[in-house]
Amino acid sequence: MLQFSTFLVLLYISISYVLPLYATSQPEGSKRDNPRTIKSRMQKLTIMLISNLFLVPFLQSQLSSTTSHISFKDAFFGLGIIPGYYAALPNPWQFSQFVKDLTKCVAMLLTLYCGPVLDFVLYHLLNPKSSILEDFYHEFLNIWSFRNFIFAPITEEIFYTSMLLTTYLNLIPHSQLSYQQLFWQPSLFFGLAHAHHAYEQLQEGSMTTVSILLTTCFQILYTTLFGGLTKFVFVRTGGNLWCCIILHALCNIMGFPGPSRLNLHFTVVDKKAGRISKLVSIWNKCYFALLILGLISLKDTLQTLVGTPGYRITL
Repeated sequence: MLQFSTFLVLLYISISYVLPLYATSQPEGSKRDNPRTIKSRMQKLTIMLISNLFLVPFLQSQLSSTTSHISFKDAFFGLGIIPGYYAALPNPWQFSQFVKDLTKCVAMLLTLYCGPVLDFVLYHLLNPKSSILEDFYHEFLNIWSFRNFIFAPITEEIFYTSMLLTTYLNLIPHSQLSYQQLFWQPSLFFGLAHAHHAYEQLQEGSMTTVSILLTTCFQILYTTLFGGLTKFVFVRTGGNLWCCIILHALCNIMGFPGPSRLNLHFTVVDKKAGRISKLVSIWNKCYFALLILGLISLKDTLQTLVGTPGYRITL
């Protein structure tokens, strides 16, 4: 059972990410996707992040038991924010292993998204009017993409994976912990933290109350599940936080798989008949088969591609 002081630290970490978003009132009519709102929130979160990078290790060092005391230095390096540094190893600087872990995690995600990745390649190969550079420009070179694909993955993983998990590991005796606790209890903090979006949607007034409740419940569910994935990766890679950040960023980029872009183009935008139509129809079936195959293979790829024996966090 969690000690009250440990629970307070966990609660503080979770709330401290959301609190800066509402610390000061926004200009009237300013929504979360307004560029001014985004800049303001990122500035506040950056200040909170820098503060917590020192405060959380300090709290962990002060509240850790005398039998398993951890120093501020060890607690800080244990966050995993320094690329190539494995705090639990006798020789902590392992940059080649760091790159290996990153590569294997990306390979795991590409296996999961094999259908959308292949669909993307085929779309640009078979559609002469498409432009990867133009897609890149519209998709990535703006403040919304910076928030969703860079800022949010980095800050959320530091708060909700690194800080929460290391608090469990440093303040709770390992004999009282299980891997299931490490994977799912911190993930619930991460999932519940997204409930604040319901307040924003109520303020906007563009959705019904029932729709907001359903959307929020679904968001809590899938963010909790995703949190379980990143906690698993953090433990299996020996605290390699950047694996979690890369996975988070790539998942945000890929999003939930939708219909085949290639199929939509040749059946709606530039409708074709005859042989091309038949080939596109066949590909559409293959695309959905690959979606299912990628999901089924996830269990195996998590075990085979994530982490290396000897580098994992053990209880």
